[in-house]
Amino acid sequence: SIAPGLSGERHAVLAGIVLGEDEGLTEELQDSFKASGLYHLLAVSGQNVAFLAGAVLVLAWLLGISRLAGEVAAIGAVVAYVLAVGWQPSVVRAGVAGILASLAWLASRARDRWHFLAIGAAILLAWTPATLFEPGFQLSFAAVAGIFLLLPRLTSSLEGYPMPHWLRQALAISVACGVTTAPILWVQFGSIQVYSLLANALVTLAIGPLLGIALLGTLLEPVVPSASLSLAWLNGWLATYIATSARLVSGLPLAQTSSGLAVVLLLLAPAGVLLLRRLPAWRRPLVLAWVAFGLPALLLWQLWPARSQPPPQGLRITVLDVGQGDSILVQVPQGAILVDQGPPEARVDRQLRDLGVRRLSAVVLTDGQRDHTGGAEQVLRRVAVEQVLDPGIASVSPHRTRALAVAAERGIPVVKIRAGASWKLGNLKIRVLWPDGPGLPGDDPNGRTVVLLARYGEVDALLSADAETDVTARLLRQQVEILKVAHHGSEDPGLKAELTQLRPVVAVISSGRDNRYGHPRPETVAALAGVPGLRLHRTDQDGRVVVESDGERVWTRSDR
Repeated sequence: SIAPGLSGERHAVLAGIVLGEDEGLTEELQDSFKASGLYHLLAVSGQNVAFLAGAVLVLAWLLGISRLAGEVAAIGAVVAYVLAVGWQPSVVRAGVAGILASLAWLASRARDRWHFLAIGAAILLAWTPATLFEPGFQLSFAAVAGIFLLLPRLTSSLEGYPMPHWLRQALAISVACGVTTAPILWVQFGSIQVYSLLANALVTLAIGPLLGIALLGTLLEPVVPSASLSLAWLNGWLATYIATSARLVSGLPLAQTSSGLAVVLLLLAPAGVLLLRRLPAWRRPLVLAWVAFGLPALLLWQLWPARSQPPPQGLRITVLDVGQGDSILVQVPQGAILVDQGPPEARVDRQLRDLGVRRLSAVVLTDGQRDHTGGAEQVLRRVAVEQVLDPGIASVSPHRTRALAVAAERGIPVVKIRAGASWKLGNLKIRVLWPDGPGLPGDDPNGRTVVLLARYGEVDALLSADAETDVTARLLRQQVEILKVAHHGSEDPGLKAELTQLRPVVAVISSGRDNRYGHPRPETVAALAGVPGLRLHRTDQDGRVVVESDGERVWTRSDR
């Protein structure tokens, strides 16, 4: 009833903002809301209800209604909102926070506001104690606390600027809520949204009307369905505007970062504005000049991903840090190939973005297991990919199936690769050593994984995915300079003998820290340590590992 006649993204965005239901949102749009700092809108937080109450107060002010009557009307709107959209926990939580915030705002003493807020939190926690650990609860009360703490000061700071009172209030609420919810978003989702204040400023004036229209439409739907349809149509455009704003802001450079210092700096920014007003007038230009040049430089130093790299001059093989999994980026000046995409939680698509990789010449699905192909769907949706290289093995995998479905949906060609196939990218030549056929549905996928030999000048790299020596020993009888150790360094009785043949200069093990398999196994590490002059890197200890070559020499570096 909140969005009759709407479907697809518009309906999903409305359901997310009004009801806190994000199931209908695509993963790409959810990521955009998170990266832009607008994800709190999908949690039916106290800020959403504050916008609804604020819209009612603005309307009351325009109509010349007293403050007391406006606050009562705002409380009535919040109650009607909770009743209209249903007694869902997230809605009730935000409603309680909003009602108590309105009552608190009517309190003559500031400390009474905090009493109301504490009572609201106590009621909800007595009802469901586990609510304390839910992001929605934390965001709701942090947003209301931000309004209590910062709104008066921010509003007074904006006085004198050529803008109407209602716009000053809306911007002040946006900044207050954004500042106090930022640490929670950082803790819950592991990153800070750099342009959160900008994003919230863009959508501030749309949220209140959207919630109000949804409320009105829900009330009218049983009585005047045609009016409800018209209101839903109007709300659909507001939903589109909000989604577009989220995508626009999330697409900006350095949209989010996990830097702790960045969180501190962004939190101190409003305090700096308030303190600046207390400085003598003659000191302000000097302080502003320092802030104008020093703060952006410090932020860029902190926010610019430490993982970003200039374009390669020769061969660059980057073993990404994906935990217990595999994902290897092979780059030359003419393009890049991604061999495996790690598990979904590794967010290889974001790692590629941080590295400045916007286009891939090919994506290789070595096998269908989650730790190798789980992130393929995300990569195919968010990175421009020219082709997908797939072995076409008989064993069925949901991750591989979804990846191929996304490729078909996006019109990305899928090329079947088998032993003997090869292709070139600039001076890089890649040859497929395995598999030689599809195998049987019940085969061990590790025995049918793709094994590649990459050659650049006089330097060879063996990328064996999960294929251990029972497969690789018969495939290659030459030296290789670079070895990606198979199967995350699991125990392999034939490895020591194979190493005498391969004699690598560099070996890299991709495994997760403290993984439950005990990878890499001590026997494997010992076998590698026995190779004269070998440089061994492990992603569980070194983080992301970069191996570079000019076609003759090989050098390495890592994150740690």
